[in-house]
Amino acid sequence: MSRKNRRRSRRQSGTNPEIAVDVAERDDEFVVTADLPGIRKQNIDVRVRKDRVQIFADPEADDEGGGAFADRARERGTVSRTIRLPERVNEKRTNAEYLNGRLRITLPKRERRRSVDVK
Repeated sequence: MSRKNRRRSRRQSGTNPEIAVDVAERDDEFVVTADLPGIRKQNIDVRVRKDRVQIFADPEADDEGGGAFADRARERGTVSRTIRLPERVNEKRTNAEYLNGRLRITLPKRERRRSVDVK
């Protein structure tokens, strides 16, 4: 079975690896922390829209040393995760940092509309 067909088969069977995340809610923001060990920063894509955060990562398994593998446990191909937040966030003020295999996304909550007293 080709690598492309194996990935398609995993997606269809529900065994496609998912990114482990924690979501913390603070008064004025959400903080999403994702474990992405061994992934280069340039291979991470974060997308934010309304109340959803999408994380895409491409592990690019290292094929150092040439030759064949006796065992291969690390997944190959793109992994992803979509997180739905309890409320909308300010997309323009979202910030993402990646350090030591951990991605931290800070998502400020959208300001709620306030009523203004008419004088």
